[in-house]
Amino acid sequence: MRWLVRVLVSGAIVVYVLVDVDLGDLGRALTHVHLAPVLAATALTLGSQAISAYKWSWIAEAVGFRRSLADYTRFYFIGMFFNLFAPSTVGGDVVRALYLGAGHRRTLAAGSVVFDRASGLVSLVMLAAIAFLLFPQYRFPRSLILGAVAVGGALVVAWWAAPRLVRLLPATPRTEQLRRTVGADLAPLWRDRRLFAGIALVSLVFHLTQVAAQYVLARAVGVALPFSYCLIFHPMIAAMTALPLSVNGVGVREGGYLYFLTRINVDDSIAVTMSLLAFGVTLVGGLVGGLVFLASGATLPALRAPESKEAGVAA
Repeated sequence: MRWLVRVLVSGAIVVYVLVDVDLGDLGRALTHVHLAPVLAATALTLGSQAISAYKWSWIAEAVGFRRSLADYTRFYFIGMFFNLFAPSTVGGDVVRALYLGAGHRRTLAAGSVVFDRASGLVSLVMLAAIAFLLFPQYRFPRSLILGAVAVGGALVVAWWAAPRLVRLLPATPRTEQLRRTVGADLAPLWRDRRLFAGIALVSLVFHLTQVAAQYVLARAVGVALPFSYCLIFHPMIAAMTALPLSVNGVGVREGGYLYFLTRINVDDSIAVTMSLLAFGVTLVGGLVGGLVFLASGATLPALRAPESKEAGVAA
């Protein structure tokens, strides 16, 4: 039922966009796309994913995993490939955790991925909230600005309170494991301030690189968007597409571009064209991950570590 709801949400928004936008204008906009900026935006996007893999390596190593940066980058891009078939980014995150844990310490591996995702989401929403406050000239609805600021502040508070809140959970075998994971295994992620600052800085560089990719994509469709406006609309659309409300952000992405770009008098066909280019760049990243997956043997790691012969004899 959840899958069906996501399909319906994506389908409904796509139908609305197709009805609202003149298909003839959309076709002409697509034929006038400049290739060089698209390639530059693709390179920036792939580079930003490598930056995010580097951030994940910091997080995983802080909780005891020892892998090379090449391994983390490989796992990350393979996760991007599996994101193409998942309703949200959760599918790729599960694959990353499986590769990192390799059947051992699965909960801790999943914790590193969740922390990586949460840190990125916090910095993303905070970037949008700060941009709203720094650039009031775009005159967005007060409810949208207050909502972004409130969500950003709530995420920061939730991040700080997480290790304290788990202590209040009722005592059950499952909650005891969660307490150990959050309170002990993942403790360095909350206690090490230098690590925390480093993760926040790398997250900021990652998001700014993706904002730069949007700035370049606008040039590909012939629009000179102010970089300050990209600082607002890209984080908001990225946060919207990360929600498990649609199939891989389809529909939500197009509707977001249509809303934000037409506010500054960009033609609706140009806005949808830019959203399609953004999806195409994401698709290229996933296909690169597919090539990495094939080069790695095209096999997923086992959910559990294989038992040794000695363990089998003992059993």
